[in-house]
Amino acid sequence: MVIPIKLENDFLEIEIIPELGGRVNRLINKKNEFDWVWKNEKLKTSKVDKTANYDQNWQGGWEELFPNDAIEEFSWGFGLDHGETWSHSWVVESEGVDFLTLNTKNLESGSFLQKKYRLFENKLRTDYKIKINFEDIFLFKLHLAIPIFEDCKIIGQFENFTKVDEEFGNILNTNKKDYFLNPSKNSNLFDFAYIESKSNTLNIQQGENLLNLKYDDIFLNYLWLFQSQGGWNNHNVLVIEPSSNGKKLFEDALITGEYKKGPDEISTYYEVKIT
Repeated sequence: MVIPIKLENDFLEIEIIPELGGRVNRLINKKNEFDWVWKNEKLKTSKVDKTANYDQNWQGGWEELFPNDAIEEFSWGFGLDHGETWSHSWVVESEGVDFLTLNTKNLESGSFLQKKYRLFENKLRTDYKIKINFEDIFLFKLHLAIPIFEDCKIIGQFENFTKVDEEFGNILNTNKKDYFLNPSKNSNLFDFAYIESKSNTLNIQQGENLLNLKYDDIFLNYLWLFQSQGGWNNHNVLVIEPSSNGKKLFEDALITGEYKKGPDEISTYYEVKIT
């Protein structure tokens, strides 16, 4: 059994599950009970083995992927599917009514991560401290899963959209490309893109509900966006992915020079404002 921790103020209610990657499992606007966190209703909220296939066991939520996405080889061994932090049990370091600090112990990579959630009126701020002891290329990215309802719009200062995989997706490079920023529930579309953004902020609008995301543009200086409008595994979900690297596969990141490498000590963050 997993035990969620609830943070709350007059504006927001948030649920975090330390045993499941310390992920955000609910983020509710208290004025209308709108929940900004997508969850896979087909799966139970339960502990997942670290060697499990990620896509088949994706329960949803807001989490992080580190130190890889696709399985990669490091000097210390092979990284797990979608990394080692999403299935890891994070340790509670400190908590209060409107804040929670978690950290990791005994990661296979030898890394140490800390994250602190804090509520400020209608804002959620998440701060990270990351210590990487190995000398390899690594990836750290946010993986914020948001449900697609009706009248959904993704608004930002976007320029170019490049498919992550030419063999995956049916929106970009077609006559339905406008659906990528205006997703429609159960349209049977899906795709995954690297986005050139002129800003480190974006908005998600769902009817009268608005989420503004702001993230660190020094360390998380690339933006990826995955989405399924019912077309991939019947999910209706956006996944917003500010990332440390410009490419999913390390071999591609090496070619383009869009990567980060250890050892390093990093501070980074994201912040969402809910209205």
